[in-house]
Amino acid sequence: MKIVSYAGQQLVTTDDVANSLVTLAAAIASEGESDAVEIPIVLNGRQDTADLVVGVGNDLLVGPHDFEQSEPDFSAHSARLRAHRLYPERDADDAHGDADHEWHLDMDLDFDGSASGSARS
Repeated sequence: MKIVSYAGQQLVTTDDVANSLVTLAAAIASEGESDAVEIPIVLNGRQDTADLVVGVGNDLLVGPHDFEQSEPDFSAHSARLRAHRLYPERDADDAHGDADHEWHLDMDLDFDGSASGSARS
């Protein structure tokens, strides 16, 4: 479990939700935008939700949190965060849990025209 510090409040949620929230907040901020999102939280031992405005000018701090109960299943909420229009795209390897996060770039740059079959004198 993780604790999300937001606007002076401490919100407890799952690792998956917290990680998705941080990624989304950074992506929204990088676009110079802000957006309201809802996240699931655990409050006084029961499940609840919190609304947050994330993006430009809204700071989040996420850290570990000891949790004695069984972890709730907030996977549907996490999936909704990842479905946000500004959430970064993932390649097929990343979707299967590949933690490498390597960039794969395949470009053919033909500055001199040699690949087009034209001859230069």
